[in-house]
Order: sequence, then structure tokens, then C-alpha cells
Amino acid sequence: MLRRRTIVTAAAIATLPRAAAAQNFPDLPVRWIVPYAPGGSTDTSSRIVSEKLAQILGQQVIVENKPGGGTIIGTELVARAKPDGHTFLLTPAAMIGNSAFGTKTPYDIDKDLIHVVRFVHLPMLLAANNDAPFKSVADLIAWAKTGGRPIAYASSGVGALTHLWGEHIKAKIGIAMEHVGYKGSAEALKDVLAGHVPLFSDVLVPTATPIRAGKLRGLAVGSAARSELLPDVPTIGEAGLPGMEGVVPFGISLPGGTPREVVMKLNAAFNEALADPGTKKRLVELGFVCDGGTPDDYARLIASEIVKWRKVIKDANIPPPA
Repeated sequence: MLRRRTIVTAAAIATLPRAAAAQNFPDLPVRWIVPYAPGGSTDTSSRIVSEKLAQILGQQVIVENKPGGGTIIGTELVARAKPDGHTFLLTPAAMIGNSAFGTKTPYDIDKDLIHVVRFVHLPMLLAANNDAPFKSVADLIAWAKTGGRPIAYASSGVGALTHLWGEHIKAKIGIAMEHVGYKGSAEALKDVLAGHVPLFSDVLVPTATPIRAGKLRGLAVGSAARSELLPDVPTIGEAGLPGMEGVVPFGISLPGGTPREVVMKLNAAFNEALADPGTKKRLVELGFVCDGGTPDDYARLIASEIVKWRKVIKDANIPPPA
């Protein structure tokens, strides 16, 4: 009996440093790893929220850009980091795409990462050149069914979520569409504006800018609600395709093994930061929609998105990105 009590006491003592560390989190500056190059809208969104987050946590929040490997380099850095909450990840939407394609990565997203909170998302956007023979999704369907040649549509690249959304729409409405992949949205947008490709499946930013300037025609946004940047462009549901929403979601994740108390503290801090009116206004101006919610909300989103896009990939026989 004495021996058993000794073992229990030793086990309890061993948990004290971990429990104390969780209770005091954060007691050091925290690192926010962004797996993208500096200067883009995703990087900017992190820097905007980091200001408010630092006030809430009472510690400096250092945004570090770790681009490369299709976001795998930055993601692996966090997956291998010390699980004390002081290093966390801007979880990229590419993680969903990688999982849907079955891409081999040096980490397991279910074991090596703990998903903390939904961060922000960018609605997808279906747009057309002003000279294209359709002004709405209904026009697009009607024109395509006249039996002409397949309609070419551009995206930022083979395997991008915007490409998968284009194939999702194509399968839903049953028309002939031919994908033209580019090395990024900027190249694709240039050709769509020039009239070389009539249709564009992209995200809201930067494509909203030429639409607002009258240089491009917005057919539908992929979100459930209209965008504040493009209030006159209908949602995909309003355009006649309910259930076909498409967004590019970002979240926050921690290394696997991080104590639950730390996960919940960081979750609460992000929810508070995203609810701040000033912070939210700046994000909306960049085209983002603020999310938030529980860790389970984000985990469910990741799982459901992987299932959805995996089916699209299989049905359309889309090869993995090179």
C-alpha cells in the first residue's frame, strides 16, 4: 500500500511543472509562424491581428514568415516545435488541399497539430471578362448549352482550391468547361482582363479591385453572404447554385501535445481579437471574413473540406499539383 501511494505521489509531482506552465501561459513572447512570404494579404491579416492579440495576451507576438514547399516548411516547423503554446501556426488552406490530394508531408495533421480556432476566410469568386457572352451564371449555363466549344476558365494553378471549385461548379451544372492553370492569380487575372480567357475562378482579393473598377464582371461570390467589397455581386446560392459555396479558409494550430488549458487560452484570445471592431474593419477592407469559434468547429471544418475536395478530385480525375 505504501509503495502504491509513493508511485501516485511521484506521478502527481511530475505533472506539476506542465500544469504550472499552462496556467502561466504565455510567460514569454510568442511566435506566430506564417508559411507565406511577407507582403501578401494573408501575411498582412496576421500582422493586423497580432497587434490586438499582443494586448490580450500581455506578451509580444512576433510574426515570422517561413515560406516554401507549398506551405509545408512553415507547417512542419510548428509541428516539431515545443508544445507549450509559444509557437503557433497560421494554418494554410493548402493543408486541406494537400490532404485531399493525399500529398505526403513530414507531419500528420491529426497527430502533430492541434487545431485551435478558425481564423479568417476568403470567399471564392467567379468572374468574367467584360466581352464574354454572359453576364450571369444563368447566362453562362444557357450559353454553354448551345453546344459551342468548351468555355475556358482560369485559376491560380492546377490543384488550387479555386481550380477545384471551378470543377465543382462544372460538374454541378453539367456544362463543358476547360481549365487553364496559371502560376498564381496575378498571371491569370492579366489574361482574363486581356480577353484571352473568358472566365476566372479566383478568390475575392485581388480580383474584386478590377470588378469594382468596371474592368471585369463579377458573376458570383462563393460565400453564404454577399461580400462587403462587392455588395452588388450575388452569392453562388443567389445565382442559382445553392450548396456550391467555396471559400479559402485559414486557421490557427499548435504543436501536438500542447496542454488543453493553453489551447483554450489561445482560442479565447483569438476570438476576442477577431471580435474587436477596429481589427475586424481592417480585415474586411482586405476582403477577409472573420471567423472564430471553438477548436472543434475548426477541426470539423478541416475534416469536411478534405472530404468535399477529395470527391471533386476523384470525380474530375485531377492530377496532384506538380
